[in-house]
Amino acid sequence: MARMVVTLVLGVLLLQGCATTSSSGTMALENRVQALENRLAVVEADMNVSGTPARAPSLDALPRETGPTATVASASEMSETDIQRALKNAGYYAGVLDGKIGSMTKAAIREFQDDMGLKVDGIAGRNTKEKLFKYL
Repeated sequence: MARMVVTLVLGVLLLQGCATTSSSGTMALENRVQALENRLAVVEADMNVSGTPARAPSLDALPRETGPTATVASASEMSETDIQRALKNAGYYAGVLDGKIGSMTKAAIREFQDDMGLKVDGIAGRNTKEKLFKYL
């Protein structure tokens, strides 16, 4: 009897949770899908299957996070916010551009490094910044 009551309560809670899915959860999922589509476009553009250079989509066609920032002349001058912006433009980062290299930014850096064939350490060093620079 107790098992039946527990099962009934869990079932009601699960159904209630399904019925009250928030719009912010839906937006987060839509943002993640868009980020994955952007990453796929970048990876496809970098692939060279037929032996001829692949036609890369214009970076202007990708959604970009813009804001007041000084123009960065080289990869070595990239700030933490520039790193986040480049990751976002490349479809790897969906967080706020706050200039703080936290767990979300480090995870995005690791994914980017892995996809680009770089050493995966979550640190935006020289090689990582050089690859990210084109997304600013």
